Amino acid sequence: MRRFLGVLALVSVLALLLVNFTRISAPQSRGAAPDADALLAAMRRAAASEARAAAAEARATAAEARAAAASAGGGSTPPADCTCGAATPGLGKPDNTETNRKLEAALQRVANERKEVMLSLANDVMMCTNRKTCWWNGGNVLETFLESLRRLQLRNSLVITLDDATEAFCTKRGDAPSLRLELPVPSAQQNSRGANMISTLKYGLLRQSLLMGFSILVVDLDLVFLKDPFLHLYRDADIEASTDGFSKSWAGGQISSVHEPKMGWGGGGLYVQHFTLNVGCAFLRPTPRAVLLLERVADQLSKAAAWDQQVFNSEAFMLSHGSYNGSGVAVRVMQYDQFMNSKVFFFSERRRFFPGRLTAEADWPVMVHFNYHPDKHKRMLCVWERYVGGKPDACDSLPQAG
Repeated sequence: MRRFLGVLALVSVLALLLVNFTRISAPQSRGAAPDADALLAAMRRAAASEARAAAAEARATAAEARAAAASAGGGSTPPADCTCGAATPGLGKPDNTETNRKLEAALQRVANERKEVMLSLANDVMMCTNRKTCWWNGGNVLETFLESLRRLQLRNSLVITLDDATEAFCTKRGDAPSLRLELPVPSAQQNSRGANMISTLKYGLLRQSLLMGFSILVVDLDLVFLKDPFLHLYRDADIEASTDGFSKSWAGGQISSVHEPKMGWGGGGLYVQHFTLNVGCAFLRPTPRAVLLLERVADQLSKAAAWDQQVFNSEAFMLSHGSYNGSGVAVRVMQYDQFMNSKVFFFSERRRFFPGRLTAEADWPVMVHFNYHPDKHKRMLCVWERYVGGKPDACDSLPQAG
């Protein structure tokens, strides 16, 4: 069926081009110049015909896939109150709740062929509708973030909106798939900073998403993506996350030593040190250890006020000792100068990224995360202008510190 539709589409396009070319070419026999508008119109009609044929082929492919799935499952339709995603071996099933049914349906709509989704949480603070609640001195962080995704035509993204104003904003754009959810903040976190309260919500949501069999790239909104991040993942660990480190050794780890002079020859020792992972850009795969880690983080945050980044890193890196059993997750740190924090860009390697000349797109970073600077939106815009706008000096006036 697909081959037939493909041949039919090709024949239709060629026929349409021939007809329109004949119409346009006729005046040439009388010495007139070709009508450029008519030629463009013909090309548009041909492209539209090809698009319709491609859509028909896609529908046929989807129908065949549904038929094959029905055949494999005995043709049965799951009851309306179940979560339909098959459980990943060793993980179990997600909780059967209305919120999870909505979440799974939304993830299925946007996921790529690998079942990967970029997921973010947003409320109206990120749009800075009230200057008193946004601490970065104004500017719509959510809008700039979404603009960077639109430029990349990245379609496997989903924004979890936490209020009606943010949902309305995403819906009005038309290019920002979103899902409005009511997610209660754990009572233990009620008196935390606003940003911390929002961050605590994602761990239970991430755990449920992994139980549904999806791989999730969870991101904060104070990021500008310059390349498709899914083309730069290794996918060989439970967690692949960006770093708060600002050099190669601080990001990937280094061996250091201590020495106690009073002990003489035996007074030395080695230790490992590295910076924490930043959950503002982290790729989590549906593995038993990743699910266990998220469960442990969510459990701790439900019991006591804490910074989620600190809890996450403690559970990810703390070694088993005594009665404590570590999570045992396999971790990969994202390349620090590709998935970059703002301290790398504006401070530790400033000269590298402020060359005073245009940079070839192949040499652009994948993203910049503005986690080290309070004037977030101003710096988001300058990085956008620096690369996308082609203004190499766009960030030069901004100091190293915020």
